[in-house]
Amino acid sequence: MKPISPKALQQVLHYFSFFNHALSAKEILRYIAVPASLDRVKEGLRLLASEGLVYEKQGWFALDSESPELRIEHEQLNKKRLKLARRVGRFIAFFPFVRGVYLSGSLSKSGVQSKDDDLDFFILTASNRVWTAKFFLIAFKKIFLLNSEKYFCINLLMDENQLSLTKRNRYTATEVVSLVSLKNVQGLESFLAANHWVKEYFPNEALPDASPVESGYRRIVERFLDRLLGGAFEQWCKERFTVHMRTHTDSEVGYFEAETHSSAYFPKSVEQRLMKHLQNFENE
Repeated sequence: MKPISPKALQQVLHYFSFFNHALSAKEILRYIAVPASLDRVKEGLRLLASEGLVYEKQGWFALDSESPELRIEHEQLNKKRLKLARRVGRFIAFFPFVRGVYLSGSLSKSGVQSKDDDLDFFILTASNRVWTAKFFLIAFKKIFLLNSEKYFCINLLMDENQLSLTKRNRYTATEVVSLVSLKNVQGLESFLAANHWVKEYFPNEALPDASPVESGYRRIVERFLDRLLGGAFEQWCKERFTVHMRTHTDSEVGYFEAETHSSAYFPKSVEQRLMKHLQNFENE
């Protein structure tokens, strides 16, 4: 295997410098855009460090000296927040029509740097029940959590039978491969299998080949809700949420998706700024 180009390693570190987040060699191997091995990554990092182009402390690497310090400083905070996220995830899994719960956002990459950072979740739902599931989740958040995002931020919901993402770039690929399973590992495997395009960005990431399979079960409460509410309520929820997302999404940096089988809501997404940050590096 050929030596890794310094720019390929620096590209990974530049991407995460947007968040002041240092990475281990193993994490860099996951996110590097060329075929590599862990030994080659470590060799390349040693060379860059010897030239003063990369900073390292206790196995954490970054383009600046501050980010490794921050990673070390907030290690325990991330462990505590992950324990909390697992408890919240188990709780979310009891909601009607929820089939899988997965951690996303900064905590999924051990990148939390404040106890006030949101807990971000990706939810798989029963077939044709994305919007009904969202209704019950948001209703709980508004009533019992006073609409707080701190413990209950639902960014993306997808139908368990329609798992292929339409938005495909380095940012979404990074979010896909960094998901942490909190409930239903098989559901995450199905999601990854439906999004093999991320290999174009991360060729060293191992992805399952299994095809998505419907869970096939329904809870008693879901059968009751289906009879009581059914498809009409699903459509009503979709229409109401679409109006809300369209009204509250920043037209310049926000993003929302309101499809039959998916709901995405990022009113002030970092995606555009992050992609511009990466583009500036690639143009150097």
